[in-house]
Amino acid sequence: MENVFRVKLKQQVIPAILYLTFLSGFFGSTLAYPKLSYLFAYRIFLAFLFFLIFIDLMLNGIELKSFLNFSTFFLIGWCAYSLLSFLWAQDVKSAARDQVFLTINIFVILIFMYYSKYLRWDVFENIMLISFIIHLAVGYLEVVTDKHLWTSKVPLYNLHRTPSTFFANPNDFATYLVLYLPFIFTVAINKSDNNFFKKWAAFLGAVLAIPLLILTTSRANYIGFLIALFVYFLLASKDQKKSLLQYGAIFLVFLVFIIGFRLDFGAFNKVVEMIKIQISSLTDFSQTSLSSNVRRELLVVYGLSFLYDYLFFGVGSGNSRVLMEKVKQYTVNVELHNWFLDVLVSYGAVVFILYLVWIFYLLYNLFKIREKSSTLSLSAISLMSSISAFFISSVSSSKMIEMRVMWFVFALSLFVLAKTKEKKGEY
Repeated sequence: MENVFRVKLKQQVIPAILYLTFLSGFFGSTLAYPKLSYLFAYRIFLAFLFFLIFIDLMLNGIELKSFLNFSTFFLIGWCAYSLLSFLWAQDVKSAARDQVFLTINIFVILIFMYYSKYLRWDVFENIMLISFIIHLAVGYLEVVTDKHLWTSKVPLYNLHRTPSTFFANPNDFATYLVLYLPFIFTVAINKSDNNFFKKWAAFLGAVLAIPLLILTTSRANYIGFLIALFVYFLLASKDQKKSLLQYGAIFLVFLVFIIGFRLDFGAFNKVVEMIKIQISSLTDFSQTSLSSNVRRELLVVYGLSFLYDYLFFGVGSGNSRVLMEKVKQYTVNVELHNWFLDVLVSYGAVVFILYLVWIFYLLYNLFKIREKSSTLSLSAISLMSSISAFFISSVSSSKMIEMRVMWFVFALSLFVLAKTKEKKGEY
């Protein structure tokens, strides 16, 4: 009886709770009572998941054989260095706050890898599709009604008909759309899945996501979307390219029909003008009005100057914001608005270089899966497209360390690598 419980715990119960944790992660603090916003569904499921894993490790022990690899060493090392940076951090409270986010998200990544044997990609794929459609529905409701969920900060920015859905701001929502659109493409063109409804739900979801992405006015994510699309098409096989082109042709015919008969009521022209304004703003370095580009430029300059002051060891976990407060009169923002710059400034040159090496290591191994594995090749393409777009899209959001959807992409990458590994330490 005891052996049955052990097996069910590891193979059924923990995966089920992990799926629920993954699902609730896409909706954040919206799934909480407003007066207890810190206690939302994701955190509840995650705490329960940690508890079950603790029991599993006590009963079944730790299976280190498939767990000791470059990814594990780097992630645990990053977490340890972040703790070490408390020694020179100016604000320990801010350091502790970011340490919690970093540690929890790294644990989630390691859990995906550790229990990969008992997890299924198709379940993750279905969760991503369902979550994506829900986000789109809420996004269009926000655009039509100009009302937002209680967790959104859009009303504070005095923005109108700008979607943010379950995120705090439009930039975070745009980043989510770009990072997860490749997975939606995969559902639409996957010939091994004959579910007609699912395929067309994915196709419509991909199409309907584009207007919402445009309405977020997130320039970095416009570019990120094009990168994701380009990388996906580049890596796709001939048959997959054919499917993508077929869906693209259907979309273009529909678009021409709508515009030709003026059924868009002038919306297309407005969208074109909006995109033109956003693209032209990329070259706006006006110092008199302190444009967004100038502020971003100043954030980079001051961030690197603080890094230099700390001899390239990093200013300490969570302390980039503390130091940027000192120059807020020049930058306006205190967040670096660049995840890679934030990693460099907060954790130093060594962690930053290892982080880049780790990402390219993931991309390299995912590319090998795309070449060899027929079952997970599309998954690998989706992940490579998402990570490629992430290099640009991560510039948009201000607090990426808190953004679960980013960490989920890396968790899924390690899950796919663990599923297809052939020898110890290959990923």
